Amino acid sequence: MKAYLPKSFQREAKGEGISDEDCRKALQRLESGLIDADLGSGLVKQRIPRGGQGAARGLRTVIFYKRGEVAVFLHIFAKSDKANLTRSELAEYLKLAHFLEKLTEPKLKELGGARGWRELEI
Repeated sequence: MKAYLPKSFQREAKGEGISDEDCRKALQRLESGLIDADLGSGLVKQRIPRGGQGAARGLRTVIFYKRGEVAVFLHIFAKSDKANLTRSELAEYLKLAHFLEKLTEPKLKELGGARGWRELEI
């Protein structure tokens, strides 16, 4: 499986103190079938614990996910800042998911390279 961290996600994660290892653990949970919330069209919401506070008080990530194939971390937010995505945010992420779903692996890699995405070492 390939996993990508878009530039905006890298910036958000750094600000929240989220490491690559935290992202890998979230992916391991996804791959084992432990999905916190299925948002539809390949989008999932997955918890990432924040510095010793546990997953319930941690952060939420929005990930485009195709089991065993690809994961693209799209957004991260603290539950304390907002309980969930707004309807308009969800609509935008669903549009993006439909776009990502159609991309082949080479096209996804090309897009990622052009936009400054980093591949997560798994």
